[in-house]
Amino acid sequence: MANELICIISARRPNNVSKMKLFAPQARWYVAEGEAEAYREAGALDVVEVGGLIDARNRALEDAFAENRPCVQLSDDLKKLQEVTDDLKTFDITLEQAVKVMGQICDVTGAKLAGVAPVANTFYYSPKSAVKTHHFIVGDMIYVKPSKPRFDNTLQLKEDYDFTAQHIQMYDSVARCDFIFATFVHRTNAGGAVAYRTPEIEQQAITRLIEKWGSAIRLNPRRDNEILFNGKKIKRG
Repeated sequence: MANELICIISARRPNNVSKMKLFAPQARWYVAEGEAEAYREAGALDVVEVGGLIDARNRALEDAFAENRPCVQLSDDLKKLQEVTDDLKTFDITLEQAVKVMGQICDVTGAKLAGVAPVANTFYYSPKSAVKTHHFIVGDMIYVKPSKPRFDNTLQLKEDYDFTAQHIQMYDSVARCDFIFATFVHRTNAGGAVAYRTPEIEQQAITRLIEKWGSAIRLNPRRDNEILFNGKKIKRG
């Protein structure tokens, strides 16, 4: 990997270490308090104990930026990385390749935050808008250049919506690379946020997001406890 600090955000999932080492063998793991030994025993070489999810995300940012390095954050249940071509064909890529492209896109666009397609499905891909500048970036795989925004520690869930909004407000754009597909196990995987996700916590997060970002956040009429994001309604501050 180039200069980026590759950070895997994890909790209660040391069994995922061996799978993630296939993508990022030298990654630094940010895990919950009291879990470092279990992760080391599972094969993680570099482990940092922190508090909860937001603490882990912000600590990873601080560690990378202190060395003037971009921070790449990954969820711990990555299954596949692919790139899609304009004729809707997909081919496997390495994490190193994906990170290099995300960094290049940031350099070209001036964005400080890059991400991948929210859904790994060619049905949603359009060659005419392969890089989106005001759309939500899912936190499962992000590339962050040294910058000021930090994750909101009042949020237990949906913190990536707020982080995206902060970057649009401060830098006027993000870079969502919709031609990069990253497939994750997500909510079927025990541990992580699955351990505490409830409708009540979802609603608390939604209320907080609407308080902060107003009409840029609205309820998804088709899915309970989900929201829709419109970054073009966020004014640069």
